[in-house]
Amino acid sequence: MKYHRFALFLLLFPLISCGCEQPSAILHDVFAQTDSTPPILLRYEAVNKRVAVLTFDEPLDADAIALQCNYKDIQSVSVSSETVTICLEEDLILGQGVPLEGRVSDKRGNSNRFSLTLWARNQNPPTLLINEFTTKGSDANPDRVELLVTSRGNLAGITLYAGRDGVYTDRYIFADRMVERGAYLVVHFSKGTQEENVLASELQAGLGSNNGCLSLARSPEWESPLLDAVVWGNHTTTTHDGFGSEDLASNVSFLAQHNQWNSLKSEGSIDSTQSTATRSFCREGGKDTNSKEDWYICATKEATFGSENSDKRHTP
Repeated sequence: MKYHRFALFLLLFPLISCGCEQPSAILHDVFAQTDSTPPILLRYEAVNKRVAVLTFDEPLDADAIALQCNYKDIQSVSVSSETVTICLEEDLILGQGVPLEGRVSDKRGNSNRFSLTLWARNQNPPTLLINEFTTKGSDANPDRVELLVTSRGNLAGITLYAGRDGVYTDRYIFADRMVERGAYLVVHFSKGTQEENVLASELQAGLGSNNGCLSLARSPEWESPLLDAVVWGNHTTTTHDGFGSEDLASNVSFLAQHNQWNSLKSEGSIDSTQSTATRSFCREGGKDTNSKEDWYICATKEATFGSENSDKRHTP
């Protein structure tokens, strides 16, 4: 019995010794974790009227990509590592979105589907400021937002959010239209006894009466550059750091990170307590310090949507 055990040890010893020559390779092959995560779309944009670029978080398999673009035929698709470049046969139209759906796979066969909307790149946008708004609307005086044009340009694709990209309750996307410096644009965010041909938000959902934010983006695309923003609150809400909802707290943080609002605290918002359907929030003389100091509440029935802000202020 002892002899057999000794012979078995002599037989195994060379095998074990040989196995120790390349320990890292053997350990890697045995214990390495296989990638099972599908590619994730990070960003996309139309770089001109016919070409769009999609960027994912890892290299893609060029032979395993399927795309479908509604209303527009795809002329060609090219893949370079994690980037997909799409060339359309016809121009995208300014201010009109085109749905794009697709499926992509990485080098290990992990696949993912996506759906997005392509927007033509506006090469000549104006500069705008949120200039006046109300959040406690009535039938006669619905929730409205006034924008002041501070430099000439084309409005196509510019998006006004009740919230911000990805986290909003309503929005308005401007069509292809040239505007001149000094023009006023009024967007209605709630239903009322409105005149015809007004600019109306998609859902007519109204703005947050006591707490909320507005943001203005260059296009509806993800992470589009912001042009302006404003935050208001009643300064008495106690939940979610005084903002009343997790979404609003998150939005204010986002606006602060992108230098469009100067405070992360609810006390840094414009006090909405004294505002009404006819006592609007008004920007003071074009000031733009991204703070509540830019704003005041006008006197009762002094809201002036579509023209210069009233200098008559509400006195509590």
